[in-house]
Amino acid sequence: MTSADDLGHQDVLGGLAAGAEADPHAGHSHADPLRPAADLSVRPAVPEDAAAIGDVHARTLRASLAAGVGHDLGPEIAAAIDPAALGASWAAAIEEPPSPRHRVLTALAGARVVGFAAFAPAEVPVELRATGADGSVDDADGSVDDADGSVDDAADDAVDGAAPGAVAEILALEVPAAHARRGHGSRLLAACADLLRQQGAARVQTWTVQADESRTRFLGQAGFAPAGLRRSLDVGGEEVVEICWYADL
Repeated sequence: MTSADDLGHQDVLGGLAAGAEADPHAGHSHADPLRPAADLSVRPAVPEDAAAIGDVHARTLRASLAAGVGHDLGPEIAAAIDPAALGASWAAAIEEPPSPRHRVLTALAGARVVGFAAFAPAEVPVELRATGADGSVDDADGSVDDADGSVDDAADDAVDGAAPGAVAEILALEVPAAHARRGHGSRLLAACADLLRQQGAARVQTWTVQADESRTRFLGQAGFAPAGLRRSLDVGGEEVVEICWYADL
């Protein structure tokens, strides 16, 4: 297995070339990161995509949180993850992005939206730390996390002096299980990486549920490594731990 340090210095597209999904560069050209091929493509999202994006996001969010708590979500929590509400939020992000560096992309099979990704400048660029094999934080004394067992606060670990836009964050990269293993996630990630390089970003980070094994495997095989930072979410009174992953561009 490649070490976390080795993964952290891989080119993210180089990692994709050996990634989990077949033919990751299908529908992708470095000269034009959004160039389609055949009926599989990645393009900028348009407002008409918002409802489909909301449906995709609801399905993947439910699956990821279920992995995080270790069982199916309760009906109230599952119902609270509303595709229409998510679609409305993404419609606003598409129509009125906060800046030109905020982007939403869609993966298409023909004319059908089968996945999407979104990225933006990182509000809190994380400081890279040593990590254990499972992505947990190794402190100087060899213990995991803080002495009191608390989870570190991401806001306390911002990189001092990072140039604006030098670190980007993938806010979402979602392909539902029904469309997995067809290269959609790899094409989305490759397009994100190319566009971020064009913007001048040097590093990209993303947060993912620690227990979401499929997503963790995808990131690792795509050249990402754990940054050594955790945060916790409350999901119906249960803790879900997220890990920050990063890659140099």
